[in-house]
Amino acid sequence: MRTLLIDGDVVAYQFATAAETPIHWGDDLWTLRADGKEAKAKMDNFLAGLKEDLKADQLVIALSDRTRNYFRKKILPTYKAGRDKVRKPIILRELREHLETQYKSYERPSLEGDDVLGILATTEKIIKGEKVIVSIDKDLKTVPGLHYNTNKPKLGVYSISEEEADYWHFFQTLTGDSSDGYSGCPGIGPKKAADILDKGATWENVLQAFVKAGYSKSEALCHAQVSRILRAKDYDFKKKQPLILQPS
Repeated sequence: MRTLLIDGDVVAYQFATAAETPIHWGDDLWTLRADGKEAKAKMDNFLAGLKEDLKADQLVIALSDRTRNYFRKKILPTYKAGRDKVRKPIILRELREHLETQYKSYERPSLEGDDVLGILATTEKIIKGEKVIVSIDKDLKTVPGLHYNTNKPKLGVYSISEEEADYWHFFQTLTGDSSDGYSGCPGIGPKKAADILDKGATWENVLQAFVKAGYSKSEALCHAQVSRILRAKDYDFKKKQPLILQPS
């Protein structure tokens, strides 16, 4: 049995954005129009096409905590702070609600959709059988398992090993993500990060790079914690709480 784990945040945002049409009424007056019914139909067709193309038995939608009270904000208060000022598509909430009500979906307190995907993909406790993460988000490269990128369909369904996922997690830790509000290690871009990790994708090498750049261990740890997409072993299922990464 194959289940597609869909990044619902991305899908809803893509179709909500595509649905917006600017209308010029003359005399410099503009408004935005969006047909929610049409957008829902297109989104449903897209998901049905994925299910058929990837020969899946079911779809499961992963969504972020609607309160946006993400656990990473307790680790790094500036986490995703810049996104609060960005205008959201006018029918984004409507499309998210459609995904929630018309499909099997998962949302958990303080978790982002990426974390929900990572947890579902790395445990048999919730969904049995083969699972494929469907997302265009590069952050999901830090989760082991089967993946499909809808922006790169020629790649097909591909596998990321746990070793590769750990590598990409440390890569993210070093390079940072400005859109998420954490800078990474000063002076470390993709090439330098690769050079460091090619010598050994270990916490010791990552920490050494931060210390060399004048950062403390706690600052390096903060970067590692916010860049970590949760896996099943990083989550307390009884308390419904994340287990914050503590590299040894």
